[in-house]
Amino acid sequence: MKRNIIEDLIRWKTEDNNTPILLTGLKGVGKTYLAYDFAKAFFEFISYINLEHDKEFIKLIDCKNPALFRDSLVAYLHLDTSLPASSRILILDEIGNCDNVLDMISSCDISDLFRYIILISSKQLPHKPDAIRELPVYPLGFDEFLIAIGNDWYIEAIINHYNSNKKIPDIVHKELLELNKLYLQTGGMPQAINEYLNMSTLVNVQETHSFLIGLYRDYISRNKSDSEALKMLQVYDSLTSQLAKENKKFQYRLIRKGTTHSMYKEAIQNLCDNRFVIKCSRIDSEQLQNPEFPKSDEWQKLEKNSSFKLYYSDCGLCQTQMKRKFGQTLDKPKVKAILENYVATSLTAKNYSFAFWESDAMARVDFICLKEDGIIPIEIFDSENTRSKNISVLKQKSSFQYAIKISSRNFDFRNQVKYVPYYAIFCL
Repeated sequence: MKRNIIEDLIRWKTEDNNTPILLTGLKGVGKTYLAYDFAKAFFEFISYINLEHDKEFIKLIDCKNPALFRDSLVAYLHLDTSLPASSRILILDEIGNCDNVLDMISSCDISDLFRYIILISSKQLPHKPDAIRELPVYPLGFDEFLIAIGNDWYIEAIINHYNSNKKIPDIVHKELLELNKLYLQTGGMPQAINEYLNMSTLVNVQETHSFLIGLYRDYISRNKSDSEALKMLQVYDSLTSQLAKENKKFQYRLIRKGTTHSMYKEAIQNLCDNRFVIKCSRIDSEQLQNPEFPKSDEWQKLEKNSSFKLYYSDCGLCQTQMKRKFGQTLDKPKVKAILENYVATSLTAKNYSFAFWESDAMARVDFICLKEDGIIPIEIFDSENTRSKNISVLKQKSSFQYAIKISSRNFDFRNQVKYVPYYAIFCL
């Protein structure tokens, strides 16, 4: 599958500055495939080691002697040192299983052996040396999904109409809405998309999602203490109930009676840090009216808010879990939850900061997104009907150039509102 992030890897290779790159992201998101596919395209010799399985290599790293490490590496990989370093690439997978690997790679000069090094981790790492560049990998977006299923010609048309705000022809609009419905069911996890492509049906996609969720549960259980793993899994298992509500703010009582923020805040932070969930904190009117806002440090403070929403890391996982719990036919609040989850994953993949806003329970805006040109309110609808007072109420509290309403409605722009159909979220 062609991923947009491959362009970042190509630029990294072109820069040729000997800086190792670190691919991070959820298990199953395609980090290893991406690294190996890139390596096959540009390098004659590939050295791949998975530290989750290769205990002998971990012993080699644990020697903590850079000079000894270099010589041992040559012997371990049977390297022909007469060949140019630029023809080789070293891929170290699941480096979270070895505490010393980042320090060893950053401190030991092996540029005469490997000019290019890709590190991969599914775990949150306690620290990352400045000499190593991190590149997060997320589930495939809708544009990448179109490429995967052979409909990439739609992408340019979507981008052009997004930029011009001109309606796309109705027949194309309807086709794209159907393709987007398909994407919301498969999601962006490569294994689920491959299952759809191989079978030409969605019949096994939900099973693939269930397998991935089982993988995450096992991963949490193996890598956390029993008490911490229990709390993390309790939070994760409550997500469908949290999102199925009309008001999707996280409520601790849905985990079990008597729970509090202090009891579960570390478990929630661990889920966020390891990308099992996406957190969207609440921003209030007072913060929006602060003349210092928006600044990046102000957004950091939002993370401490006890009022927030949690989303799945992938919209396909969200839809499967919803249908597993509530049946194949979902009511409006649950459909809205899937759409919100889809937008949250798209904004996260764009590395935007975002929050949600509400005013005394009278008005609510799904996302307040921070972009270069200031804050952009984003409201999501489960049909073509986009009538709402929420943006108007927000205008009385804060200033912004325009707002975005996301729905099944065609492109348009009027009264400082940009109307964006579901399939154009990747353009935000």
